[in-house]
Amino acid sequence: MKPRRVIALLFDRINAIDVTGPLEVFANARLTTGRSPYEISTWSLDGRSVVSESGVRFLPDRDADSTCKANTLIVPGGDGVRNPETLERLSNWLRVNHGNFERVVSVCTGAYALAEAGLLKGRTVATHWAHAEDLSRRYPGIRVDSEALFLGGGKVYTSGGVTSGIDLALELVAKDFEHSVAAAVARELLVFVRRTGKQTQFSEPLRMQNQAPDRLADVCTWAANNLDKDLSVETLADRARLSQRQLSRLFHKAYGSSPATVVRRLRIDAARALLEQGLTVQKIAPAVGFASVDGFRRAFDEILGVSPREYRDRFRTAEGLR
Repeated sequence: MKPRRVIALLFDRINAIDVTGPLEVFANARLTTGRSPYEISTWSLDGRSVVSESGVRFLPDRDADSTCKANTLIVPGGDGVRNPETLERLSNWLRVNHGNFERVVSVCTGAYALAEAGLLKGRTVATHWAHAEDLSRRYPGIRVDSEALFLGGGKVYTSGGVTSGIDLALELVAKDFEHSVAAAVARELLVFVRRTGKQTQFSEPLRMQNQAPDRLADVCTWAANNLDKDLSVETLADRARLSQRQLSRLFHKAYGSSPATVVRRLRIDAARALLEQGLTVQKIAPAVGFASVDGFRRAFDEILGVSPREYRDRFRTAEGLR
């Protein structure tokens, strides 16, 4: 079988992880024969070396012209992509040459180049949460999901901040071959879980930490560290020294959800980590505060869109779930 070609398009002030993260995923993919099914190379618009945001210098394999074709083109992010001159050059090149690639993939703020080239019109896309509002404002013809790890299908894929490019690359490997190939890469790179595109860029505890007003800070931290205890509205209200109505009002204002919904999400977020460690659902359910295994399974499926077993089969790094 002919190797699938993967190209990363380089430019000055690029984010180094946006380049190396996805490329390491493709480079470490191995079939049962032990052979890599991918051929990796890097291009720049003029063939010259580029310097990343961190000062790391990349020497591309060649200049990007209109004669070469590849299966996957990766457009990384970095503050260089938002430089008007660089953005114009990248988008002009993409506008003319995107047809040479089966799929075009942006990492983080690489979405700016795809948007400027007109490749994202009518799509819902992902980018780093800190740039989502600006991207949406500059390109009103697209919808920006500030939380998604990655989105896309067919020809165009976009991913969120930095390391989510690794998640997207693993997903593409799974699409090209099978989940076991991607899982082996994840183990090789010590990526402990292949996250789905539906998962948020933030864990639930981090979201609570970022959004909690002073009145909720203590009770939210306590809840996240005591998931196996009674976390009823009454208990949380007593902890916060608020009435149940006041607590519910603050939760809706801060998180857009009731205290019970937020606690449920915290429990499922913790359960994911335990699944990744190989614990059984029988041990996980009570450890994160569910009264029954069936209730845990239903909540897990409702929130993440997969059952605990499916999550294990697709994203585990350890055996043992029964």
